[in-house]
Amino acid sequence: MIDEQTCRKMLKTAEDTLKNAYPNGKGFAVALLTKQGNIYPGVSYKSDTYTLTMHSEAVALAHAAVHGETEIVAITGPNCHICKQLIYESSLRSGIDTLIIHEEKGEIKQTLISKLMPYPWPDKPTDF
Repeated sequence: MIDEQTCRKMLKTAEDTLKNAYPNGKGFAVALLTKQGNIYPGVSYKSDTYTLTMHSEAVALAHAAVHGETEIVAITGPNCHICKQLIYESSLRSGIDTLIIHEEKGEIKQTLISKLMPYPWPDKPTDF
């Protein structure tokens, strides 16, 4: 589990970053925490076709990867099922059961991604 101060910092980072969602600050934002202790935000980037829209979780994971960090300890949520799958696959590759951090009625909740994936696929990391 992550201390409440770090969780609140992640949630605040996501909240502050939401203004940068594309277009017009409308969409979604998350923040993730790496094993090295860095926090990387991500915002959604909407396409008019919708199929090309980038979800904030994918953007945050890519943002961390650009900086050479792929060991994700936690990410803010809630997350759609597509993003849960992406977070789960990242978790499989790193061996870290990533925590999903969210606030509910003022209380910080932390849930392991493995608990949100009752029927995971794949059940082990795959190579490209």
